[in-house]
Amino acid sequence: MQKKIKIWAVTEGPFDVEVLIDKEDYPYTIPENCRYFTVCKVEEGDKLVEKEFWFPEEQDAYKFKHFVDSHMEAVEVDEPAPVKMV
Repeated sequence: MQKKIKIWAVTEGPFDVEVLIDKEDYPYTIPENCRYFTVCKVEEGDKLVEKEFWFPEEQDAYKFKHFVDSHMEAVEVDEPAPVKMV
């Protein structure tokens, strides 16, 4: 059974990482084939923490944001499979 993540809100984004960074100086790893991300409040144990959710296309990031924003309660989604980092 796949692990679930409880998402309470999209707090920032979507952002185009190409606009935000200069690849030469960016200290974090960007998932392969991803360019857009949102920052979400997710439940981990008894705490809410912020996590990034990455998407290859801008429309996918906006669809995700709309999906989460349209619910009054937390949304449970399957935890994403690990992705290859570049």
